[in-house]
Amino acid sequence: MDKIKFDFFDILGYLIPGTALLLSLWVTADYNIRELSDLYTFISKITANTLLAGVVVAYVMGFTLHFLGSLIFSSVYRKRKKKRDSVTSDLSMYWALVREHGGKHLPILDRWQALKALSSNLAAFSAIAVILAAVKWSCTQKPEWLIFCFVFGGLFFAYLNRAKVFSAYLDDDSYAVFQTLNLKEKLPGNL
Repeated sequence: MDKIKFDFFDILGYLIPGTALLLSLWVTADYNIRELSDLYTFISKITANTLLAGVVVAYVMGFTLHFLGSLIFSSVYRKRKKKRDSVTSDLSMYWALVREHGGKHLPILDRWQALKALSSNLAAFSAIAVILAAVKWSCTQKPEWLIFCFVFGGLFFAYLNRAKVFSAYLDDDSYAVFQTLNLKEKLPGNL
């Protein structure tokens, strides 16, 4: 148990989006929550045991949501040519060399990767939240849930755009590390 560690990526990429999805599903399923003012009562009922169990479930949901977030991101931005494509088509070798020789550059690359995952996973969550808000609106006929449909629709595009920006930062910075450290010379076929 002492070897289990949460890192920056786990918290940003999985736990935060998974928590948002878990709470949204819970709010949608709870018939006692008919309007926003009912959320206070809902939150006050959460116990420490529920919170602890929720963290585990949220992490798993975030891990699963990552698949959808990656799928949406790659579907929308698949045509973008990355700088690293000009270096090699062997992506695993590219990253192996960056990890082995990148040293002090790795934390910033990890940060861009985690922020990209957070953004794309929150985009996926927002797409699901549009559906959940529509379901809640159809059950309660309260206009605030319909407004949430539009809010989460807007957030979907905002988060997807942020994922694109962080992906570009990751690509640009990893390419700069690769070029600065002359790692192209270490690729198979260049030795």
